[in-house]
Amino acid sequence: MAKPTSLGKGYIAEELLRSYFSKSGYYVVRGVPFTYEGFDVTDIDLWLYSRASSVSREITIVDAKNKKTPQAIERIFWAKGLQKAVGATNVIVATTDRRPEVKDFGNELDVVVLDGSFLARLGSREGLNPLRLSDEEFFSRIAEYSLSKLDGDWKWRMRFCKGLLSKGLTFDSCNAWLEHAKFFVQAAIENPLQREIALRCLYFICSLVALTIDYLLKDLAFVELNERSAILEEGFTYGSRGKSGLKKIMGIALGLVEEHATDGVTTARQVRLSVDKQLASLQADILGSFFSRPEVGRSLFSTAKEFEQLSMQRQFTSHSQASTELRSMFYCLLDHWSIDRTLMSDRQGSFL
Repeated sequence: MAKPTSLGKGYIAEELLRSYFSKSGYYVVRGVPFTYEGFDVTDIDLWLYSRASSVSREITIVDAKNKKTPQAIERIFWAKGLQKAVGATNVIVATTDRRPEVKDFGNELDVVVLDGSFLARLGSREGLNPLRLSDEEFFSRIAEYSLSKLDGDWKWRMRFCKGLLSKGLTFDSCNAWLEHAKFFVQAAIENPLQREIALRCLYFICSLVALTIDYLLKDLAFVELNERSAILEEGFTYGSRGKSGLKKIMGIALGLVEEHATDGVTTARQVRLSVDKQLASLQADILGSFFSRPEVGRSLFSTAKEFEQLSMQRQFTSHSQASTELRSMFYCLLDHWSIDRTLMSDRQGSFL
């Protein structure tokens, strides 16, 4: 088994915190990019998700700085603003500063402060998990595939998928993740030499899909099964705006085409028929039927964590050896994409 790559002090602190929160029951993602109007603003050091009950979910962001001059008061201001920007439920600042005034200031702004004493105890008690890849190692594995940038830019796709977490857990984000997951399924099938890293990327994105559906289901906890299935199917087909929202946007756009384009009425009709045909081919009913099941909904949070663990395990293990719940979701997605399940069996890969 390969040894973990050496990390900088700041990255080690983030990995230790990731491990701590993961053991505390959270789903954790490191290094979530936050962009605004196309500008890269910052990275969220740790993004946490917890499932308190069938109708309650919490999203927490963590700002972690392991520096001699941590500027803790400024970090509290910064993190509080970032919390508002991404719509997080809670915010935590982890700092090497041990002054009690920092904690007092955090309490006034409803910011949890993990001070230097906590980080010191964490560092002495917790070590880096040798069985798990760090984020840096994960991306270095992608970089080992020299054609990854030309072949769909794998690193960009993964950072983009992470970045969608800062936009909110919505049908729009979920549908985008489904498209990127399909890309990596096809990459795993068509590129046997890179099958392992393609599957790692796929599993991580599948974990985001499971997490988002878990989040969306909190508002459907008391909805009848058939109605819940229909709502999910509409979301997977039309996105967050729903059928009426998409029709309204299309109506405005195609109205302009009819008014200003040469032979606009015919062109608009062709576009409308083409869009309707593509939407009908999505097979969103497969997803709506599967994820509306109560037993599936109850397991989605644990399935999301299991998918994430599979993606980051140092000794790679495929979905074929995972739980029944994970395999059921995985095969549901393959059916949705009209991909033969046997193409994703272990016999197709060269990594075992």
